[in-house]
Amino acid sequence: LVRSRGLGDVYKRQELANLALMSPDPDTVLKGKLGVAKSVAWSKPLSLADIKRIGKATGATVNDVLMAAATAALRSYIEGRGESAAGVEVRAAIPVNLRPPDRTGELGNNFALVFLSLPVGISGTRARLAEVKRRMDALKDSSQAMVAYGILQALGRMPGPIESQAVQFFASKATTVLTNVPGPQQPLYFTGSPIEKILFWVPQSGRLGMGISIFSYNGTVTLGVATDTGLVPDPHRIVAGFHSAFADLLALVE
Repeated sequence: LVRSRGLGDVYKRQELANLALMSPDPDTVLKGKLGVAKSVAWSKPLSLADIKRIGKATGATVNDVLMAAATAALRSYIEGRGESAAGVEVRAAIPVNLRPPDRTGELGNNFALVFLSLPVGISGTRARLAEVKRRMDALKDSSQAMVAYGILQALGRMPGPIESQAVQFFASKATTVLTNVPGPQQPLYFTGSPIEKILFWVPQSGRLGMGISIFSYNGTVTLGVATDTGLVPDPHRIVAGFHSAFADLLALVE
């Protein structure tokens, strides 16, 4: 019998091989040569209670529901630009927090990246959500986050030129950075005035021309999209697609 530690090492080596052999993301209107100018857009706040209601009715998590809505938004945008979305997979690099809850206040980075292929080619709302959930569950059961963390730690110790090439290599594997950050679920105040909304941009590197941020605060969820203007000059259309996709998801439980 293989000892559990040895089996874990086998899984990690397999994940390392999977990352190294992962093909670059396919060319779409979302990928290409980057420029300097950036464009941004944000959604209206969505009800976190409604998102939880969708998740409960479909057996999905809040994260699954939001990822499925973002996937649908990218599908709508690609088709709106005159490209077919049939069979298209758009890979997202997703930061994963590895810091234990009791160390939340510590400084320094302690995160890894996992790669999720968004099933943009699936047209049905329920089928798309089910596939996103299946893929998210598979990522949770894998060692990809810990392997990626080890790679990031190693890259930080390499000479600048080697580190830069490695970052470019991994950046080619994805089209966007996509992150879902849970914020405070009680109202915050600044000089006595309530803060109505909190927005942020997702850091991007390498050849990634898009960042999608999802942030929850005080019972609401907001999606932000930052893009390279030369590739996606109209991120508000992605936001509009997100609102439309959320309405379709909500219709599943109403």
